[in-house]
Amino acid sequence: MTTIDDGDFIFADEEDEISIVSTEKGTWKVAIVDDEEQIHSITKMVLGDFTLNDRKIEFLSAYSGEEARALLKKHPDIAVLLLDVVMEHDHSGLELVEYIRETLKNHNIRIVLRTGQPGQAPEREVISKYDINDYKEKTELTARKLYTLMYSCLRSYRDIIALERNRKGLERVIKASQQIFSEESLEVFAEGVIKQITSLLHMDEDAFFGQIDSIVSHEYKNGIKIVAGTGIFRDCAGEFLEQHLPQDWEDVLNENEHTIGSIAADNYFMAQLHGKHNQRNILMLSGIGPKDDLDLRMLEIFCQNALIAFDNLQLKNEIEETQRELVYRLGEAVETRSKETGNHVKRVAEISRLLALKTGLTEHEAEMLKLASPMHDVGKIGIPDAILNKPGKLDADEWIIMQSHAELGYEMLASSEREILQLGGRISLEHHEKWDGSGYPRGKKGGDISIQGRITAIADVYDALASDRCYKKAWPLDKVQSFFKDQSGIHFDPDLVRLLFDHLDEVNAIRDRYCDIYVEEEGQ
Repeated sequence: MTTIDDGDFIFADEEDEISIVSTEKGTWKVAIVDDEEQIHSITKMVLGDFTLNDRKIEFLSAYSGEEARALLKKHPDIAVLLLDVVMEHDHSGLELVEYIRETLKNHNIRIVLRTGQPGQAPEREVISKYDINDYKEKTELTARKLYTLMYSCLRSYRDIIALERNRKGLERVIKASQQIFSEESLEVFAEGVIKQITSLLHMDEDAFFGQIDSIVSHEYKNGIKIVAGTGIFRDCAGEFLEQHLPQDWEDVLNENEHTIGSIAADNYFMAQLHGKHNQRNILMLSGIGPKDDLDLRMLEIFCQNALIAFDNLQLKNEIEETQRELVYRLGEAVETRSKETGNHVKRVAEISRLLALKTGLTEHEAEMLKLASPMHDVGKIGIPDAILNKPGKLDADEWIIMQSHAELGYEMLASSEREILQLGGRISLEHHEKWDGSGYPRGKKGGDISIQGRITAIADVYDALASDRCYKKAWPLDKVQSFFKDQSGIHFDPDLVRLLFDHLDEVNAIRDRYCDIYVEEEGQ
């Protein structure tokens, strides 16, 4: 055994070899901060052949606290700091520790204080007060102990960085999930998933989000319908995969046809999940290249969560579509009972939505109004046929009974906990109220009538006057428009009447569109 004696520093040759598993490439940055040049030279000589995970040490040197501050600010990825306590003054090293932890907010770097004057700063006090990782007297550090110290510090730093990377990766997954899981459209959701995956893994390759109905087809190639895609699958939404599937993709799909979960094969990644309607949702991408376990785990978690969310979103959309259809059919049933066309409720719904958007309501508020307005006359269910379908003018008693349909509709719907039905109840109650307070059932006036009730009133009356009814023929449009001019500020909200006239072309286009549907149905 040979030794190198340098006064306070004594390094011993190492006879034992420590086996390290090779997993990463690059270098470990180790900073030496000491005002003695020989300390730098000897430390570099002893650790010159040091490796951990096939990464050698890259030495960085500073000879004062001031130099060290600049060095640490420039290199935030320094793994280990070998720091002298006494340099410009007795506490230069301790002040540097505070700068690192408090100013730079660097809690990853492993700090080892080295001192040749242990009485200058007692070990227990330093360790308890300062965020350091080890405290050594320079006379303690033989070559063997320096090697052991370096293994310990670098392994600790490596694990901290891995944890931090895991945390940031999880944050990225959560943030990406928040952005896409708020989507209501299946297509936009699927596009968002692909976009976020490419962002998470810094890739921009071919990918598709698809669905296969297991009842219809058991073959991937003929059964997968693309919901969204990128690269070679861009602009393929709604089409079947067989029209766009290269052979290598087909091979991977066929080899893993019955795999539920996630697989990584060569340059491909595929995740599958059984849906609630016996379909399979599939997310597949290429160009992932070599990825470490963390990246693959991130990808697996994100994709599986995305597939679950997609399935839940699809189920939610189906429930909402069912609700919409039931609302329309209920409104149509009321109109049919009163011998009117069910297209009236569709026209009122679309005109109401148009005016809601023009008046400044949000997209959601306009959509809710569109869904709720078909129920404006639902209370007519409780009106006798003899009154409801009387071809002539109602007498006073009959008119009182007819007017009761507004309250009846409100009572039927308002107690629901569902937003659409609650709004439908309010519209039923208010769509016969008038701006000047002369309407029914409660004589509400002006702004006391909800904006939804005021809009539906205009949509309902405009379409009713311009359409045939059991008790009258359709009015010409110029007569309808004259009526609204006369009733602006009396029956109707004057601001909404102005909006109606500003957008008459769009309103009449809606009426024409649904009138055409009605004619076709009559001709069938």
